[in-house]
Amino acid sequence: MTTFIPLQAQPITPILRESPNLYEYWMVAVFLVVVGILAYVRAVYGKRLVRLFNSLSRIQILRQVMREELVFSHRASVLLFFNFVVVVALICYAILKYYDTDLFRVFGSELFIYLALAVALVYLFKIILSNILRVLYKDPGVIREYLFEVFLMNKALGIILLPVAAGMVFLNITKLDVLIPLFSGIFLLAVVFRLVQGLRLTFSYPIPGVYIILYLCTLEILPFAVLVLALQRV
Repeated sequence: MTTFIPLQAQPITPILRESPNLYEYWMVAVFLVVVGILAYVRAVYGKRLVRLFNSLSRIQILRQVMREELVFSHRASVLLFFNFVVVVALICYAILKYYDTDLFRVFGSELFIYLALAVALVYLFKIILSNILRVLYKDPGVIREYLFEVFLMNKALGIILLPVAAGMVFLNITKLDVLIPLFSGIFLLAVVFRLVQGLRLTFSYPIPGVYIILYLCTLEILPFAVLVLALQRV
């Protein structure tokens, strides 16, 4: 007589695999918004876009654009600045996640929103500070022109850094060893470029050298110093 031995079902414990990239589901929506903004601006304001970026290196065009248009409140400018904030916040999020840094004690999309607000507040502070300096030093126009140059460079960075942000999120995590230095290099070159442009702008005005140094240091260093101090208190 054959005897059957009852088999007991053994629970299967899933083996968790470390994700090969930093992708999270909400990032798809963020990238779709960014691509949609760039496509809209390119389709509706294509000629203006070319003219804006031509003024990056040509001071004469920059001043002509500033005389003719609402350079800070134009819809295209607002959308491109929003794009810059989102892209930089995504890159900062990827770097923090890569190094497993607990900032603001929040995670996921909530941390991304915090980072986007931090980036936006830095430049809001820069606008307020520049207006205060314009009143204090009876600025003939150099601070306003330099601020426009800064925001114009940011708009360009929002486009240039988009592939870097996508690579940090969707490519294998090992690629960040290359992408993080690439981001740092691009950002550093942008800062140096706009400092050089700032010097070119200021030298075209009859302003003492000490004021030139004061303008540039105040507008470039102080907002980020305030941000660092604020983050240290978090």
